[in-house]
Order: sequence, then structure tokens, then C-alpha cells
Amino acid sequence: MTNENQVAEEPITTDGAAPELPEVEQAEPVTLGVADLQNAAQVIDVAVSRGAFRAAEAAQVGTVFNRLVAFIQSVQEQQGEAASAEAPAETESQ
Repeated sequence: MTNENQVAEEPITTDGAAPELPEVEQAEPVTLGVADLQNAAQVIDVAVSRGAFRAAEAAQVGTVFNRLVAFIQSVQEQQGEAASAEAPAETESQ
């Protein structure tokens, strides 16, 4: 059996306080794009197909997945409409 199912242990402090995390410099703002959301939906789909969730969690996971997919489709439709609206404007100005 492999060690894939090992859980990372969090550092233990003696005073009960959360351990300090190292500061990370952010050179550019954090962004989340449609491709990232598509990847997240794919991860959920794979996890469900592999039985990573309990039956009681399936409804909630499914709801999140459905909302994520609906949002992705909405954004893609808006981007398509914006691109088609820009294309005639560019050909008229030439």
C-alpha cells in the first residue's frame, strides 16, 4: 500500500496559539480565471467518481459543482457575446 492517504500534520504549539506562517511576497495580484474554475469542476468530478465523498456529502458537493458549472457557462456566454459585439465594430471602423 502507498502513502497517498497520509495527512500532513500541523505544527503543535505549547500555548495553544496558531503557528506563525511565513510571509509570502505577492508580486502580482491573485487572480482566478475561467480556466481555474474549470479545473476545480474537473477535480470535483474526479473526486466524486473515485468515491472521495461520503453519501451524506454528495448533495452538497453536487450543488457546488452545479453552481460552478453554471457560473462557468454564464461567463463563457458573456465573453462570447462581448467578442461578437466587438468584431462588427472593428470591421465597421476599417
